[in-house]
Amino acid sequence: MNILFAKLKQRAKFKASELALVSAQQHVSNLQLLERVDYLADQLEKTKFSCVALYMDNSIEWIVADLAAMKLGLTLIPIPLFFSPQQRQHLIQDAGIQAVITQQTLIENFHYTRQHTLPGMQLLVLDNVNQPDIGQLKNVAKITYTSGSTGNPKGVCLSTNNLQKVTQALADSISDLGVRHHLCVMPLATLLENIAGVYVPLLMGNSIQVEPLSTLGFTQSSGFDEQRFMQCVAQTQPHSIILLPQLLTSLIDLKQRFPDSFQSLKFIAVGGGKSTQASLEKAHALTLPVYEGYGLSECASVVSLNNPKHNKPGSVGKVLSHTQVRISQEGEIIVAGQAMLGYLGKSDLTNVSQNCEIQTGDLGYIDNEGYLYISGRKKNLIVSSFGRNISPEWVESELQQVTPIAQVAIFGDAKPWLSAIINPEANYTNHDIEAALQQCNERLPDYAQIKRWLKGREVFSAQNQQLTQNGRLCREAIYTDYQNQLNELYDFNESPRLTF
Repeated sequence: MNILFAKLKQRAKFKASELALVSAQQHVSNLQLLERVDYLADQLEKTKFSCVALYMDNSIEWIVADLAAMKLGLTLIPIPLFFSPQQRQHLIQDAGIQAVITQQTLIENFHYTRQHTLPGMQLLVLDNVNQPDIGQLKNVAKITYTSGSTGNPKGVCLSTNNLQKVTQALADSISDLGVRHHLCVMPLATLLENIAGVYVPLLMGNSIQVEPLSTLGFTQSSGFDEQRFMQCVAQTQPHSIILLPQLLTSLIDLKQRFPDSFQSLKFIAVGGGKSTQASLEKAHALTLPVYEGYGLSECASVVSLNNPKHNKPGSVGKVLSHTQVRISQEGEIIVAGQAMLGYLGKSDLTNVSQNCEIQTGDLGYIDNEGYLYISGRKKNLIVSSFGRNISPEWVESELQQVTPIAQVAIFGDAKPWLSAIINPEANYTNHDIEAALQQCNERLPDYAQIKRWLKGREVFSAQNQQLTQNGRLCREAIYTDYQNQLNELYDFNESPRLTF
């Protein structure tokens, strides 16, 4: 990314001692960052690898490795820590990965033949008979693997131009907000945090706070320690963070209990899934500067974004300057001007026009003021046995506005009415859930009401493959796990009851 490295050199020359990267363990100035990137790039060049993977916890070393690979023109493949061993192995075989940059504490996750020690990290040469397709990867700067709705992740191939255009557009969008210090909350292997939480602050001349995910309150068991998260924010005093919708719920809860918390924040971006309008309005009432956006990996992340100048809760903002959006006759959102190169192993990556259109699979519309709205997923559309078309995301959004319901998945394709799998908030009874359902059903048309429901056996999570890395429901996986119980709900015709 020429514009990013030009900025890094400018920062190192004119503001050498200013901080670029900060953690509890170390502070890295602009000059030190450029020197560390240059040194690591020299070391990586000696290995002769043209494609490397990156498997590390959030850290300064992660960012240095990412930038060093970018400087060399290597194809970098971040591996999410939350991938299962099966998903991780699929990724390694699918991409023909020969080398991975990782931490000493994580090397046991790989079968390797040689190990090279680099500053703060290890380079492992893997025992992998598969080889990367060098010709196909010539123009590929980064491959981001999405967990998707099935178990096997697929590789989205992005060019330097993809990354550069979205970085510049995002920087332009938030340039006048007074943001100077960003805290990385999401995993750096997540494309949204990688671009908006690393490239954008560096391009804007800002500093980045990066801590291990455990310091932020995340645990390997899909848990989240709200108090630890609040403590981290209080200690680091960031101006901006990026959250998934489920984390926004925790932030709102914390703000209600501790009104003086989070006062340093000037911009809170929410993406990766649809937030309810009620949550966004509640956040604004609490003076939390929350702004929802929309994007997808196939378009190099962010496509549209609300900001203080242009904000309409319920929408996902206005389309950014680097891309264009239209709505098809079927109501699908089509994005042009920022197309990926293709999926690894499924596309010719050498002959792709950036003006290709991406069929997002999302249903939505643009209002007369230019704000984009998401109404559901095309492939998730439920068609009842009465011929009614129902977006499950619409009904789920209504249900998640009531306190007792933490997670919900709606089903009912080719059925006379809808059913739901519900994971309640802690300390709420089945009676509370039924009362909440009755309240929501009164706001919904009869064909979209929930007639029966059952309680989930465990929370939906990326670990049990019932959520994607961005917090979206993996409906096929959930349906497979609960198919028999869901079918039993339709064996009765009387009024709704709870089924365990």
